[in-house]
Amino acid sequence: MARQLFSLLAATILLFLSISPLTLAADSPAATAYIQKTCNDATYDTLCLDTLLPNAADINGNPKSATRVAIQATIAKVQSVSSSFVNLSEHPEEWTNEVKSLHRCGTTIAASVTHLLDAYELMTHLGGGGKAVKVLKRQSMANSVTSVLNALNTCVGHLETSSATGKEIRRAQEAMEPLAELATNAVDLIKHMPF
Repeated sequence: MARQLFSLLAATILLFLSISPLTLAADSPAATAYIQKTCNDATYDTLCLDTLLPNAADINGNPKSATRVAIQATIAKVQSVSSSFVNLSEHPEEWTNEVKSLHRCGTTIAASVTHLLDAYELMTHLGGGGKAVKVLKRQSMANSVTSVLNALNTCVGHLETSSATGKEIRRAQEAMEPLAELATNAVDLIKHMPF
């Protein structure tokens, strides 16, 4: 549990250091066009635009930078969603029989941040090696981000084996949907990075 909390803290610090919240400078048309082209490859293109456009100047036409921003956004959403599940588990008046499952959901989702940090770290080591090595590195990154989707599926499994009703499961799935979409987009961007 302490490692998960440390990972969440490290991810938060990393996120705040890496994403400039005040991207007030006017983005160039070329930077915006690059983001639009990149988001055409994403499953959730509108969400991709919402995620990347505020950082267009920082991305500056660089696929690694675009992917890095997508992973950072996923890290932030992991923290938000896992916290919301832990908070729900602390209010048993709403979810009486599902408290343990909700807490497990929160910790399972929070643990996936470690894999996201692995993917983020791997971004700095993509150069060098032949094409086969680069393919393996990208696949490793995609697998690390996919761990978020696996954590969400595990969460649904926990709720289904508890006495949660269909309505409660749908409510949890709706809370997890934005995270699933961000993770899916991050995987899409990883897979479309040029060699």
